[in-house]
Amino acid sequence: MENTEQIAQIKVLILTKINLNSVRIDDCKYISEQIFLKTKNHLSIQTIQTIFIANRSILTPFVLNSLAQFSEFEDWEDYIKKTWEH
Repeated sequence: MENTEQIAQIKVLILTKINLNSVRIDDCKYISEQIFLKTKNHLSIQTIQTIFIANRSILTPFVLNSLAQFSEFEDWEDYIKKTWEH
């Protein structure tokens, strides 16, 4: 699924929530751990690197839902509905 703008915005929400301005490779483990602690969904360090460093915007529904849940939404659909559909 390609959602470039929506993914860019949720990345900002996540970085704000964990008090980071940008992501370095060594931050990816911390982000992965924080997402797991909140959602119980494991996103690998490599997946986090793909999202935050390689800036890929084609992600699986599981990854999108995990990012949304970490950002206080029920799932990706809830995030889209509450932040993008007016």
